[in-house]
Amino acid sequence: MGTMTRKLFIRETKRLKCHRNLSASCILKNNEEFVVKSTLPDIIVPQARFFDYVLKESASFKNHIALESAETKKTYTYAQLEKNVTTFATSLLKKLGLKPGDVVAVMLPNSPEFPVVAFGTIHAGCILTTVNPIYKEYEITHQINLTEPKVIVTLPECYDNVRKGMQNAKNNSKIVLIDDPSQPVPNGVIRYSEIAEKGEVDFALLDKIEKKDDDVACIPFSSGTTGFPKGVEITYKNLKASSACMESKEVCYPHLTQGNIQDILPCFLPFFHIYGLVVTLIGHMAKGCKLITMSKFSASMYLDILKNEDCSLLYIVPPVGDGNRFPSSGPSACLLNSCNKKKLPRANNGEGISCRDQICKSATLQESKDIEFNQGFGATETTSLTTSTFKGSKNVDYSACGVPMAGFKLKFADPATGKFVPIGESGEMYIKSPTIMKGYHKNPTATAESLTEDGYFKSGDLGYYKPGVGLFITDRIKELIKVKGMQVAPAELESILRSHPAVADAAVIGVPHEFYGEAPKAFIIRKKDVKTTEEELQNFVANKVSVYKKIEEVMFVDAIPKTASGKILRKDLKAMYA
Repeated sequence: MGTMTRKLFIRETKRLKCHRNLSASCILKNNEEFVVKSTLPDIIVPQARFFDYVLKESASFKNHIALESAETKKTYTYAQLEKNVTTFATSLLKKLGLKPGDVVAVMLPNSPEFPVVAFGTIHAGCILTTVNPIYKEYEITHQINLTEPKVIVTLPECYDNVRKGMQNAKNNSKIVLIDDPSQPVPNGVIRYSEIAEKGEVDFALLDKIEKKDDDVACIPFSSGTTGFPKGVEITYKNLKASSACMESKEVCYPHLTQGNIQDILPCFLPFFHIYGLVVTLIGHMAKGCKLITMSKFSASMYLDILKNEDCSLLYIVPPVGDGNRFPSSGPSACLLNSCNKKKLPRANNGEGISCRDQICKSATLQESKDIEFNQGFGATETTSLTTSTFKGSKNVDYSACGVPMAGFKLKFADPATGKFVPIGESGEMYIKSPTIMKGYHKNPTATAESLTEDGYFKSGDLGYYKPGVGLFITDRIKELIKVKGMQVAPAELESILRSHPAVADAAVIGVPHEFYGEAPKAFIIRKKDVKTTEEELQNFVANKVSVYKKIEEVMFVDAIPKTASGKILRKDLKAMYA
């Protein structure tokens, strides 16, 4: 940067000292002149125990429904939820013999039982790890190997895959099944109903559990650029800081339940994902909302919930909400293709379904002139939160992801040189806040590569910050493929493909997809004189991974472009594809 340009830039940063509009963010001076900081007051991390803090205001909504299953209609009130959480926590320590610091894996879809297991585990001082319930043996083995759980809580239909994963990992976890008390369970299996909905509560035992803010509370998983997904260590401080952050009035969407006033929201975004766990569960249970759980997304069920319940909040991702990006025949028809302003799709009687706020995460929506959205950006490593549109914002640019939430700082670095760039210029985004992870579980190398000495997380996302507008994400340096809002690591799929007897080498990239946003495409070099087909390789991968990771397309090639050190040149592959 030239001297004159430098002087002009400094003068401009002083002029833009603090924006007090919808996206108000201060540009700091002196040695932090390239840092974008939230204008909201810094958060104070509460000193209370985590579960006590989440339900600190529950006296006003103990008898309200906390959770209701859209499929089974099973419900828990907040009083029942609190009792079951403390019962499950007691059972872990007294009946199952766990100690604080032991790991409990929960492999469940969205259901009333999920928060009982999740919060009960943390309340007992144990460490929660969340597992995608559609994972297969191959993926389960990896997560069990890494986290070494003592207990795995899952569904009967997942039992066989869990057993196989345990055998592969040489793990002797106790298995707890979400059971029907009238039906038998396999020998040696523990019934959820016996240790969560029945049994004693030992408050004296639970009161003795002491956890420091820096202790790990949970280990969700985030896809990496090499190998398998990585375990992300989220501490008690991270969880409590995220809870405090969500209480800022500018980004606190739920109302506190009092009397007959209770916010209701359908929940299909998975609780095993950091966003569903932190924002949906923690953020809304703290306010006494009614959460209608969906074990998987169904457009017809979703519309029935909106039609029959007085839903006031919606949390969505672009495949569900963006009628501009996705065709009317797709699931996005649920929301935008037939809505009026501040209304959702029309019911059979022609009346609109009212809803107060719609919040979109995971990727940006294109602008709609018919409905107002609030958007945000986050990551597993930031305990889900980073930026958000402030409530009541006008003239929002929907290609932006909002502005920094309370306690967050952003800066951007040239990915080639590592030098920080002026605000407004593109670079890799660095994030700092009390919600930043402790590190990657049992992976000090990846931790050192991702966390700076002064506490910033190097996100791997390329973007820039436009004062007065917000954060723009333009690309992903880490090369993750985002399928329906879920992250897929190319290296994981490449490893599986290379294990096929007909494959000499493989490379995977994400390509645009009409319905999913992106989908994996594989480039394959076949072994000499060995035949295979596109369908055979697709099925080979599909049998080992979750459905959203399946290979959409296979292209057989003679060579895969790589650097001198052997790194795949994915940009060249994308150029070939284009």
